[in-house]
Amino acid sequence: MVINYTLKNYQLRETTRGKGIIKYLLVDEQGKKRIVSAIANLGFGNKVKSIHPIHHRETPLIDVLAKAEINEKITVDFTEYNNKYPRGSSVEARKIEAVRTDKIKDPYEDSLISDFESIPKHKFRLLKLLLASVLAVIAMLFVINGFFSGE
Repeated sequence: MVINYTLKNYQLRETTRGKGIIKYLLVDEQGKKRIVSAIANLGFGNKVKSIHPIHHRETPLIDVLAKAEINEKITVDFTEYNNKYPRGSSVEARKIEAVRTDKIKDPYEDSLISDFESIPKHKFRLLKLLLASVLAVIAMLFVINGFFSGE
C-alpha cells in the first residue's frame, strides 16, 4: 500500500529532559488531514537526535517524516512492512484477542440490589447507610437548635 502525503507542519514539545513529543500535520491526496505523533530523543539545545513511532505500524511513515521538510510531498510504501507485520500481529493485539469476554464478571454486579431477595445479602451495608443517615439527621437537629436558640 503506497500513500502520498504533504507535510504541512510539525510541532515539537519537550515532555521531560531529553525527551519530547513531535506531532506532524499531514494532508493526503484527497485533502484529508492527519496528525501523527512520535517520541523524540533530544540533544543539546533541544535538537532532535532520533525519532521513534508511538505505534509500531507507523514506523515507515515516521522514518520518512524524520527527513522531510515542510510542504514537501512524501510517498510512503507500507507494502513490505504490512507483509512482515500483518494487522493484529502485535503482542497487544494477540492479548486482546485472547481475552474471553464471556468469563469476565462485572465487579459492580454484586453491589447492586436487584430485587427483594437480594436485600438480606446487603443487610450490613444497608444498616451502615441507615446509621449514617440517622447520625446526620441528629447532627442537623443540633445545629438548627443551636442556631435558633441564640446562644
